[in-house]
Amino acid sequence: MYINTHIHIFRDIDIPQRFLPLQFVRFLASKPGYYLTAKILNNLNPFSDEDLFNRYLKFVRIGRMGSQQQIFENCSRFYPKDTKFVILPMDMAYMGAGKVPRAYADQLAELGKLKMTHPHTLPFIHIDPRREGIFDLLKKSVEEWGFKGIKLYPPLGYFPYDERLYPIYEYCQKNNLSVISHCSPYNPVHYKGSKKELYELLSKSDKPIKTNGKSRKRLCSNFSHPNNYKRILTDFSNLNICLAHFGSEYYWEKYLENPDEEDNWFVIIKDMLEKYDNLYSDISFTLNNEEFFPLLKVLLGNKKLRNKVLFGSDYYMVETKTTELKFSIDLRAYLGEDYFLAIANNNPQRFLKL
Repeated sequence: MYINTHIHIFRDIDIPQRFLPLQFVRFLASKPGYYLTAKILNNLNPFSDEDLFNRYLKFVRIGRMGSQQQIFENCSRFYPKDTKFVILPMDMAYMGAGKVPRAYADQLAELGKLKMTHPHTLPFIHIDPRREGIFDLLKKSVEEWGFKGIKLYPPLGYFPYDERLYPIYEYCQKNNLSVISHCSPYNPVHYKGSKKELYELLSKSDKPIKTNGKSRKRLCSNFSHPNNYKRILTDFSNLNICLAHFGSEYYWEKYLENPDEEDNWFVIIKDMLEKYDNLYSDISFTLNNEEFFPLLKVLLGNKKLRNKVLFGSDYYMVETKTTELKFSIDLRAYLGEDYFLAIANNNPQRFLKL
């Protein structure tokens, strides 16, 4: 049995207007817009399906499927039938990117229904501390729908040590729920409200942040820095936390160029994995780049790290870079069965407390 600890199956109606580049999500959501854009993009380079815009078109095509069940089944067909999947929804209502067409509670209710028909799914609930009534929604998701943990996405405008999250962490620790938090910099999905509002959100940092001359994308990365989790890992020592993406493709590449560079998130997370027993990291999206396969294999030679790395694909985000089937098969073939079993079975079971 394998466990993919990081996939998304949210729909286009769960995405605000300015979620993707070029602000064309809402346009593509309509049939005329979709087919017109598809025709134009296919003619940009008719001899290649690797064009960036074609990738984004594929991304949107998946999101336009009629239900989360359809999107899930499109992903799960690439894996053995007994594979389990951690499903991570997204609450984008507070990122300042426009209105989200569907109520967040409806996205979660649909996930709860999916779990009834596909019991090998392991849904999480995305927690944004700014949402009124989020604790009650968490309890309903866990106690009625059988959700297995929480998802955090700090670049949307909050710090993981926000005091409003502490009752959430206490509930998770008490009920053996796990936490998966986005932890990579310079992501295109970040807070898109006014700079004034962003500065107000950043003012809640526990250390001074220099804002002059920095882009919104770089500013929002302050919310996700791995050091932000050290306090939580200590305060909730029985709460398993996964820092998703293992620092990002950006910092893996930086490490290979200069392993001594300061403030490299990959290095920081690697060191934290060896220090904190309750910390894990997944390789979702980052390892779509096959150039990093050798580095991962070397890392897994360290027994301590081998027990802390989780397999995740980041479907359907990874479709903008590669394909689900190619990613999973290439990685499994390169690592070999023993290492792949460690990251895709043994470690996820321990992380999820199954």
